[in-house]
Amino acid sequence: MNRKKELNRTIIIGILAVWVAGTLFHFVYDWTGHNTLIGLFFPTSESTWEHMKLVFLPMNIYGLVTWYILKDRYAATGMAVFVGIVAGTWAIPFLYYTYMGVLGFSKMWLDIGTFFVSVLIGYAIEYHILRRAGHNEFILGTWVFAIVDFVMAAAFVACSYNAPSLGMFLEP
Repeated sequence: MNRKKELNRTIIIGILAVWVAGTLFHFVYDWTGHNTLIGLFFPTSESTWEHMKLVFLPMNIYGLVTWYILKDRYAATGMAVFVGIVAGTWAIPFLYYTYMGVLGFSKMWLDIGTFFVSVLIGYAIEYHILRRAGHNEFILGTWVFAIVDFVMAAAFVACSYNAPSLGMFLEP
């Protein structure tokens, strides 16, 4: 399979996998009877912050697959994956609060659409970096975004049960 087809296939499968996993992950905490350990990684409430986990965890999991498949063909794979994860995850509050600010109210179908569009944003950025970077290696950028990803993971764990009293951490 040529490089472009392999990249396209990997990205499309990633989008679909994250859409399915993120949708299912929304319910895992309830399905496990509010298991405390599960709540560290899966949404525990309807807050915007907790919904960011729906993009973050599945994109990180599939990011390992992407890295394994593409690492020998694209030197920037690590950076592309991490930038896509960060962008896709933070697209959730950006899109949600933007549409809330414009409309002044929330609708479930718009919230669901926000999730799907956020995944598309994350993978579009990942794809763009991979297509443009070619064989250029971005070691510093990869490490910077890997650290950002790790800090975000730690923040999700830390705030699952001890969230600050700020808007994005509160249930709507």
